[in-house]
Formats: sequence, structure tokens, C-alpha cells
Amino acid sequence: MTQPVIYVDLDGTLSPSDVLMESCLLLLKRNLLYGFLMVWWALKGGWIFKQEVARRVDPVLDRLPVRSEVMDRLQQFKTSGHTLVLASASLKRDVQKVADRLGIFDRVIASEDSNLKGVRKLAAIESDAAGAPFVYFGDAAVDLPIWQKAALAFGVNVSPVVQARAKAAGVELQRIDTPRPSLRVWLKAMRIQQWAKNGLLFLPLIAAHSRDPQQWLAMLWGFVAFGLVASATYIWNDLMDLDSDRQHPRKRNRPMASGAVSIPQAFVFMKVLGVSGFLVALLAVNVQFFAVLWIYTVVTLLYTFVFKRTAFVDVLLLALLYTVRVIAGGVGTGIALSSWLLAISLFLFLSLALVKRCAELEFLQIEGNVPHGRGYRMSDLSYLVSMGISSGFVAVLVLALYVDSQNGSRLYSSPQYLWGVCPLFLYWLMRIWILTSRKEMIDDPVHFALNDRISWGFLLATVVLFSLAA
Repeated sequence: MTQPVIYVDLDGTLSPSDVLMESCLLLLKRNLLYGFLMVWWALKGGWIFKQEVARRVDPVLDRLPVRSEVMDRLQQFKTSGHTLVLASASLKRDVQKVADRLGIFDRVIASEDSNLKGVRKLAAIESDAAGAPFVYFGDAAVDLPIWQKAALAFGVNVSPVVQARAKAAGVELQRIDTPRPSLRVWLKAMRIQQWAKNGLLFLPLIAAHSRDPQQWLAMLWGFVAFGLVASATYIWNDLMDLDSDRQHPRKRNRPMASGAVSIPQAFVFMKVLGVSGFLVALLAVNVQFFAVLWIYTVVTLLYTFVFKRTAFVDVLLLALLYTVRVIAGGVGTGIALSSWLLAISLFLFLSLALVKRCAELEFLQIEGNVPHGRGYRMSDLSYLVSMGISSGFVAVLVLALYVDSQNGSRLYSSPQYLWGVCPLFLYWLMRIWILTSRKEMIDDPVHFALNDRISWGFLLATVVLFSLAA
């Protein structure tokens, strides 16, 4: 008896990702204006859309995530002597790359002269099988005609709607369900630990010694709004960096890069977070805060699309994004910001942004890798370290000048206590930079500080000294 031929869909079945979507993201990363052209191409039809994107993008699929549960089942079929065929509506050029990389498939069926989807894919499979029975692995409603003709139908992570439609069509699906994104995965995609940066919103309140509960409540809502919008921008940033993240020793485990969260899921989640954040800003804080949040989002998008790969401009923008949070705290509460506070913020955050870049280069140096998606070389490391240390020391110098200024004397009854902050500040910065030099710093100093007892001790001591000074 002839053994059934095994046909496997690629996008959403063998891989949790989608080749066409990844190509579109690469095109958007090249130039955001391609988004308007994509709408025009889509109106002309799916096949024209694929062709237009393919003319402009040749995606690297060496690290495209694959589902281990599906691969294990395919290995069993392969061991039993079955012929395996990768059958996809994606372009044959791209499908062949994946097949060559995995080395388990005997041949591929993919789009060449038309969009090989639904009944067209069924016709191609029946022609390829030449009358032999076949098994089909799919994941979507468009696969129903193929499942109906298959001797055995596998459904990978099918939705309840697709499951019901298959049952109504008389198809008995063999389910292969991979783990759904857990709450922990969603929080990781949001980079919830980065919400700690939004504590800067409260800095104007602290500096002004405000005890107004309405102002503090407004900033609590502002904290939530900023966190939601920032998380949306982090997701967008990760979607733009899929390929470079997959080449990074640690970033390859991020939810989107690893395939734990699919591209469509990430887009929906990003929109929900972003819209929710702006609504909270507008309804619970004020219009000025809403406007600053828009500025933050625009600067973030400029960073992602234009300046992320531009040396020095990237760290200056990162420092600005920190400082914008301080400005948002001021406009959200109606507190006038002093030039002292803004100057200290800018120099300090530039130093921390440079810590982040230097730590990335140090780690890549250990792994023997080269930077991807950045404007730096390994030879730049010593110069970046010098700039970062200098910037941090300038922040301490500005603080010292503030303590001795009329502003410090007016706001604090015992400003001499503030001098104690300066050596503590210097120690903390020197420790951050020496750990970076020793390659003991993770690539995000904020995440490091949240898990570092000495950093918490520094914060507590600073609070005590400012309280004594007030």
C-alpha cells in the first residue's frame, strides 16, 4: 500500500510567524511611507501585493521560529519513510529557504505564477500526490478544502471557530496545540519592568515638595497612561527588530522574536495598549499631558525608524525620552520645571543611555559576535565609556551648583544636607560604570538598578537627605 505523502503549511502552522508579514515589517523599517503603497497594492489583490513586496524585500529566514511540536511529529513521519512536502502560499523563493534550512523536506510547493491558497493549493497538492493519499497540516479556515480531501487532517493551534467549521464540513481534525501566550509572556512583551522609568513623572512633585492629593492622583493616572503607551512602542520596536533580535544572544528570547507571540497578536495587543494609554491621559490627566505623550510617541517612532542605527543620535534621543517623562510630570500637574532639574536629568540619562550601549557591546564582545542594527563598532567602546562617565559626572556637578544656588537655599531650609547626595551619587555612577567595564552589567541599567540592593540603598539615603534638607 502506498504511504501517504505529508504536506505541511508554513505560515501559522510549521512556524508561528508569517513570512509575508515579516517582509512587510522589513519594508516599513526601510521607509514608513511604504505603508501607503501597501494599502494600494492590497486593493489590487493578494497576489499582486505579494509580488510588489517581494520585489523590494528578500527576507533572511535563517532564524524563522518553528514549532517544535510540529517538527517532532514530522520527524516521526520521516522516520517511517513518508515523503514530506512543505506546501505554502508564500513565495517559492522564501519557502525554499526554510526547507533548505530545516533539511527534512523532500520538496516544496509554493506560489510562483499565482497565489497558491485554498482550492489552488489543493489542486497543486493533488497534482503532486498523483493519486496517492495525503496528510495535511494546516491552521486556518482557508485550509478546509484541503482537510476535506486529506486522508488525515492535522489542525495546529486552530481557533474554536475553525474547529467548528471543520466539524460542520465533516472533517475530523487531529489537534496539535502549542502553549498559548501566558500572562508572563504578555507582561514580558510589555516590558513591564520598564514601567519603573515612569517614576520620573513624580520628580516634579517631589522637587516642588507638593502635598496636593489631586496632583499625586493625576500623576498616578499619568503613570498608567505612560506605561501603556510605552509598552505599545516597545512592542512596535520589537516587531521592527525581529531579525536583529534573533541574532542577539538574549534578545532572541523576546516574545515576538521567539514566536511566543505571533505578529497578528502583537499588532492587536499594541493597538489596545496604545489607545488605552492615550484615553487615560486625555480623560484622567489633562490635554497638555496628552500632547506631551504624543511627542514622546513621535520621538520614539523617529528613534525606531530613523535614528536607532545612527551613532550618538540614538543615545541622545534615549536621554531625551527619559527627560520627556520629567516634562510630562510638570505639565500634568501644572508645576513649573526648573532648568536645574532638566539639566541634571539630561546629563544623567545620557550617561545611562551610554551604559546601555556599552553593555550591549561588552556582551557581544564576550560572545564573539558583532553588533547588528546599530551604528557602532567594537572599536568605539572606549570612546563611549569616556562619554558616559563624563556625562554622569557633569550631572553631579550641576547638582552641586544647584545646592549652592539661590534656588536651593529658597526651597530647602537646610540645603547643606544636599551635599551628602553628591558623593553618594558619584559612588553610584562609578559603580555602574565599573560593573559595565567588568562586563557584569546587563544591557539595561534600569533593570539592573531595580534588582540591585546598593541602588535601592542609594535611593533610600537620597530620600533621607532631601527630607532632612527640607
